[in-house]
Amino acid sequence: MLPDPESLEKLPDPRCPARITIFYGPFPEELLSDYSINISTGGVFIESNMILPQDTVLTVRFNLPNSAVPIYTHARVAWVNEPGNIKKASLPPGMGLQFLTLTMEDMHTVRTFLDNREFMPT
Repeated sequence: MLPDPESLEKLPDPRCPARITIFYGPFPEELLSDYSINISTGGVFIESNMILPQDTVLTVRFNLPNSAVPIYTHARVAWVNEPGNIKKASLPPGMGLQFLTLTMEDMHTVRTFLDNREFMPT
C-alpha cells in the first residue's frame, strides 16, 4: 500500500517548495511540460490537469538553477491529486512523482539546490 499524501511530508527527504519546469511522459520522444510545486531528492509534485494513472512509469527531465546539465531520470506516479478527488487540499491538481533512477550525481545536484534554497523559477 502506498503512503497517503499527508505522510509524504514526514519522509526522510522532506519536500521543499520549488517552481521548476518539468518535462515528463511515458514516451521520451513525446514529453509534456508542467511546473513543480515541490521537490526533494526522492521525488517531485507537479501541477497538472493531465493526470496519469498511479504507478505509470515516466521519463522526466528538468534543469535546476545550480546546474548547467539537465537531470534525466525515470519516475513513477506515486499518487494523484485529481480535480474531483483532492487528497491534499493544500496542493493543486497534479501528481506526486517518485524518482526511480536518479544518479548519485543528480541526487547531489538536487540536494545542493535544496540546501541553497535556490527556489527561483526556471
